[in-house]
Amino acid sequence: MPLTRHRAPDPQSVTTVAASREEDQKQRLKQYLVTMSIRTVCFVLVIVIDDWYRWVFAAAAVFLPFFAVVAANAVRPRVAGRRRMVTPQVDHTPLVTDGRDVYVPPDEDSGRRH
Repeated sequence: MPLTRHRAPDPQSVTTVAASREEDQKQRLKQYLVTMSIRTVCFVLVIVIDDWYRWVFAAAAVFLPFFAVVAANAVRPRVAGRRRMVTPQVDHTPLVTDGRDVYVPPDEDSGRRH
């Protein structure tokens, strides 16, 4: 009959940890600012260009704020099971020394000749 071993769960890996709240907010703010910058360029192009695709830039200038706000307010959901508890375990790795090697200073008498 084969023996089965119960394997403890792996410890939390740093690469699977979600970004911090501050980092997530910075990224969303950056995305919002880029989208609004594109909107500003589209608005300027509506004024400068006098061709049929002026209306494409006009539509972009009108609808980009909606998408920018929706994207900026979209907080990433937490993934269930992504964070796991790390339980401390005893390290059974053999030590180089067992701690009994203690430095004992030489006696004062050992340096003298008799």
